[in-house]
Order: sequence, then structure tokens, then C-alpha cells
Amino acid sequence: MTNPVQTPLPNQQINSRPPTVDFKKLGLKKVVISALLLIIVIFIWQWISSPTIVTVQGLGQVSVPATSATISLAVNANAATSPASIDAVKAKADGIRNLLTASGVLESDISESQVVSYPAGLVTVGAEGFESTIQITAKTSNVSGVGDLVGSLYNAGAAMVDQPVLNVEDQDKLEELATKEALKDAKDQINRISLSNFKFIKKMVAFSEQSSGTTSTSSVRPELFSQELGEGAESKGTFKIAKLVTVSYKLW
Repeated sequence: MTNPVQTPLPNQQINSRPPTVDFKKLGLKKVVISALLLIIVIFIWQWISSPTIVTVQGLGQVSVPATSATISLAVNANAATSPASIDAVKAKADGIRNLLTASGVLESDISESQVVSYPAGLVTVGAEGFESTIQITAKTSNVSGVGDLVGSLYNAGAAMVDQPVLNVEDQDKLEELATKEALKDAKDQINRISLSNFKFIKKMVAFSEQSSGTTSTSSVRPELFSQELGEGAESKGTFKIAKLVTVSYKLW
């Protein structure tokens, strides 16, 4: 008995050919993707290799009560001869030293220069005799009484008393605190600049700092401000120090 032969229905079609690939479209797609990747790489390279460089200045200030004050003064004496003027100026210096110790200044905190003697005519035209000079420096912890002490020194025969210079202990720590405040000020500025320009990656590339001085009663922050940080410091008994930092950043 023979098997019946199955014949395909009229509406059935036999697909004997594999699907065709449009190589032209595929090649164009690769070219477009490659071009886009190249543009992205070039953009990233330009972004990395050409950052924006911004320089800012930050100020840090520290104010603490002064722990001591240093006074420098000159003592002069005139006499007909050089030895006599030397003896006279030494006597004045001894009197001022006694005044300082009576005011609470330690002997170890008082220093004197060598006596300098010269013809008085070298200083004042037509003057006769000789003039001798001694320089005295003293450090006192009675900061609030410095003004009265200066007046007493003049009454005791001091020819010239320089402006007292305030001092403070642990000055290195104060310098460090002022620097930290200045850096914080600079970082706050650069953060605002980076946000406003949509640049969120920052790198510090340069740093420098300036100090207002170590034991000064009047200090001026250079270039950035003009007020005296220590104005009235002597009367208030406060020690002020300022640090100015200049920082350069790269922004991406």
C-alpha cells in the first residue's frame, strides 16, 4: 500500500531564501556612531586639558587679649666732657630701671645697650660738650597699665619712648588659626564661583600667604583692605593678627 502524497495548499508558500542584510545601512550606522564617539572624546579631552583657572584671596583674623607689652626707650644726657655725660646717662638709666622694677617688670625682662657718647655739635649745630645715649627695652605683663608707665618714663628722664608693641603667648597657634580662617574664606569664594559657572571639580594648584605681622599693634592687610587691624589695640589690650592667602584653583 502506497503512502499518499501531501500536496501544499494553494495559499502556502515555501520560503527557501535566507533574509537579506542591508550592508549600506549597517555601514552608515557604524560611521555615525564612530563620529559621535569621536566628538565625545574630543569634548572630554578639551574639558580635561583646558580647565578654567581662578585665583581668589582669603582673609583670616584672630583677636585675643595681649599677654605682654614691649617698650623701647632712649635715655640721653649732656655734659661738658664725655666721661661726665656717660656718668650722667648711666645715672638716668639706673633711675629708669628702678622705676620699671617698681612697676612690676622683672630684671630679666630689662635690657640695656652700650653707652654711646659723641660731641653734642654732631646733633645740634652750635651745641657744646658731649652727649651720651643708652637704649633700654623692657617687657611688662601689665598691658592695661602701659599708658601710665609710658608717662612715668618720660617723667623719669626718658628722651623718647616708642609705641609699645603687644605680644601674646602661643603665637604659632594663632598664626595657624588665622591661616585656617583665610583658607576657609578662599574655599567659600571658589565654591560660589564654581557653582555659578557649573564647574563642580576643583583642584588647588598654587598657594601663598602673607602675614600682618607677629607682634604689631597696627597691621594692614595688603592689597585687599585698608583698615588697621590693630587700631586702638594698645588701649584695649588686644592682640590682632591677620593672614591673607592667595589660592589658585583649576575648575572643570
